[in-house]
Amino acid sequence: MEQKPFTIIVPTRERADILVHSLRTCTAQNYDNLSIIVSDNYSQDETKDVVDSLKDPRIRYINPGKRLSMAHHYEFALSHVKEGFATILGDDDGFLPDAVETSNSLLNETGLEAINMNYYHDFYFWPNHAVKRQANMLKVSFEKGYEILNTKEEASKVLRCETDYLRLPMIYSSFVSVNAINKLEKITTQFFRSQCPDVYSGIALTHVIDKYVKSNKRLRLAGISEKSIGTSGLFNPENAGPMAQFNSEANIPLHELMNHSEVTSSISYIIAESFLQSFDAGLNADKKTEFDLIPFIKIAIKEANSKFKLKHNQLIETTRYIADRNNLDLQQIEKLIQAGEERKFNIIGYDLKRYMHPFLLIDGSIYGAKNIYDACLLHNSVYKNPSKYLFSASTWKFMYHLMFGELGARYK
Repeated sequence: MEQKPFTIIVPTRERADILVHSLRTCTAQNYDNLSIIVSDNYSQDETKDVVDSLKDPRIRYINPGKRLSMAHHYEFALSHVKEGFATILGDDDGFLPDAVETSNSLLNETGLEAINMNYYHDFYFWPNHAVKRQANMLKVSFEKGYEILNTKEEASKVLRCETDYLRLPMIYSSFVSVNAINKLEKITTQFFRSQCPDVYSGIALTHVIDKYVKSNKRLRLAGISEKSIGTSGLFNPENAGPMAQFNSEANIPLHELMNHSEVTSSISYIIAESFLQSFDAGLNADKKTEFDLIPFIKIAIKEANSKFKLKHNQLIETTRYIADRNNLDLQQIEKLIQAGEERKFNIIGYDLKRYMHPFLLIDGSIYGAKNIYDACLLHNSVYKNPSKYLFSASTWKFMYHLMFGELGARYK
């Protein structure tokens, strides 16, 4: 079987303590035609030393020589990939064993230009995670096989808010062919055209990729640590540093129709903003005719009254701003806001879809997990031999506490 060239890009900035474990999940891949690019966003810690200490010839270290925003840093890193398939791995995320080899097999078998490795994320909350009841939680899904998805159909579902962006072939959870990336750059001159490059990439790539393969078996693990920007901005105002730093940097301007400081506090508005940016870049003209802000506003109001309730007032203010900026019926918007306040439960349907398959939630600390590398090994063990963990009382107590306690707390 042909060993296609694969590149894992790991953008990082002053997270040497967690980066090393993420890189260990990459160097553990038994695949020769693999490049690992560590793109160091001008760190002032031991990042370079950590990279050098691993002594793996597949690793290449690059540095822009100055601080860049996330989107601009991703653009810089991506410019160093010239062939094969590329993905971006967060420096607190990890690859599961044999992920690259499995991706290569599926791409050879299907002949497609992208593989989504972790739709509806399996995740690991690092021990330092700000929400202590979630610390060391590991989700292990037991799905198998793969599906071939039509990008236009999936994009339409996201546009109608029937599903979220995770199923799209975004470069943050997918290996994407450099040919597809180059096609997009010829149209738009730069690949990333939004402050939220992961979401935007999935939407933009639907313009140049007709079909892609979705691995039902998870091949990578989303890690969430105290330094994660999303956690800082949405769930933990006491640790606002990472999000404050993100917002302070010279970044790609938000779309003029969504240009409010709190847009990035809503996943729904991030998705809508990314669609608008793609339209302005000359992409997805067929989706532009389908675009309607009302479904995104309805979801954002639910977010404000449920999982992002700590940002409630800001999100409601943002909603009113967006409605006014886009000449929407303000009375209708106020009725939607009031309905959200009065609803006992503000359940977001596509969030629940992330749990509509067989899985276990594991307390990683019981099994010695201390970082993303340990978590990836534990995930592999649980997936291969679930019966060993299935009847553990601690596992079921953990699942009950997290699933029902967490969902109840989020969506009430």
